[in-house]
Amino acid sequence: MIRRMGARTAAITCQLALLVYFEVCLLVPLGAWNDQPAMRASFNVSMLILPLAIGVGQLLLLLGSWKQIRWLMWIGLLADSLWLASHIASLWMPYLRGASPQYAAMYARVFSDTTKLLPSHGNHLAPDGMHIVLDVLLLLVILMVAGQLRAMRATAERGPV
Repeated sequence: MIRRMGARTAAITCQLALLVYFEVCLLVPLGAWNDQPAMRASFNVSMLILPLAIGVGQLLLLLGSWKQIRWLMWIGLLADSLWLASHIASLWMPYLRGASPQYAAMYARVFSDTTKLLPSHGNHLAPDGMHIVLDVLLLLVILMVAGQLRAMRATAERGPV
């Protein structure tokens, strides 16, 4: 896919998909897909902090990929990797290893009414569908930006044609 599409185009396409998906999920009520306590609360300006912060970060990564600004791409790659790592620790490890009673109580409060794509069993509580798609998009962004950086390095090592 990367060779046919081009590393830069693939990275930008994945980043745009992640940005749009994330912002829609945080700002638009989508029923059980994103039915979390924050979506049920009355609107206040502080609810815009997370979508704005992540949105600005993703826009900066997009700019870095588009203009091929290595240092900006590396910062975005690191930030998205940390974001994915936090989801692995907070959503995927309780599913794979089993949840503590404290996590299970939080899960019941936050994720009980959300769409599940995977089955829960015992204390192995499935991440909600919204976060599964988000994590797949995050992984794609990480892989595509890393691919773009690798392609940029290869081009620089070859020198002018």
